[in-house]
Amino acid sequence: MLVSVVIPTINRPKLLLRAIDSVLRQTHQEIEVIVVVDGPDPDTVSAVRAVNDPRLQLIVNPQSLTAAGARNAGADHARGEWIAFLDDDDEWLPSKLERQIAFASGHPPALLSCLSRVVTPTATYVLPQVIFDNSGPIDEYLFDRRSLLGGCNFIQTSSYLLPRALFDKVRFDPDSAHDDWGFLLQLSKQAGARIETVPEELVILYFEEQRPSFTSRSWSWEHSLRYLDKIQPIITPRAYSGYCLGVVGERAAQQRAYAAFPELLRRAFRNGSPRLSHVLPYLAWWLMPHWLLRQLRASLRVRRIGVPLFTTI
Repeated sequence: MLVSVVIPTINRPKLLLRAIDSVLRQTHQEIEVIVVVDGPDPDTVSAVRAVNDPRLQLIVNPQSLTAAGARNAGADHARGEWIAFLDDDDEWLPSKLERQIAFASGHPPALLSCLSRVVTPTATYVLPQVIFDNSGPIDEYLFDRRSLLGGCNFIQTSSYLLPRALFDKVRFDPDSAHDDWGFLLQLSKQAGARIETVPEELVILYFEEQRPSFTSRSWSWEHSLRYLDKIQPIITPRAYSGYCLGVVGERAAQQRAYAAFPELLRRAFRNGSPRLSHVLPYLAWWLMPHWLLRQLRASLRVRRIGVPLFTTI
């Protein structure tokens, strides 16, 4: 069966070539690779055109549509029965598509994800640590922090593989601060689709490198708060307070938006149902150095999967 792989990109030809190579080396060979260059970028266009493989297509947006809009544009050109997405700074292991398609044969139509090997300059760990099993709301899985240094529940765009018929029901939102989460929420809570995870490491994600990000634009905390207002009708009170204090609160603290501190607490208690595990990390983001909190979170992830603390890459 034909799989259409969509890769949005801009201004990162070397990273893009690594991503493309990981797709062309897939053991499942019935693929087409659709690279969407999101705006004028002669160097990236030249790099893609130098790849000699008939399965590779190039689309150049005359002006930026954002990563979400570029994904939609690529999917609009897709001919496959299945659509997969890969960010230009990530890569797949060779059996990624083969293992996901084999898994899909025994399950109803669903968005398929997998485990990801996360590589940072100081450590390597695996996410998610807890796989979503469809027994509860997807929004609580993503946002309802249950431990003080949580945030380990995780479904990332480079792992997505779904039937074309499912994608046709949902689009990425170019105006959203969190289009990847929004895509999952629409699929699960509005289209009624399941989200299944192959319990194998099939994607490599490179985090915290000193380079500009395309697929995760630096939105302000106000953008994240407006997104929360937008999704409030379809998420639970637990998810609301977890997102308000965890996602918006962390971003506001990083941006030193001190006026947001009481406002976010007020919203979380008025509209949500906060846990202690929501409130204490929120306070920590405002009172402790951010580098220390990130280090504590990373060390907890690494220790949980049995990898020595701060493995050198």
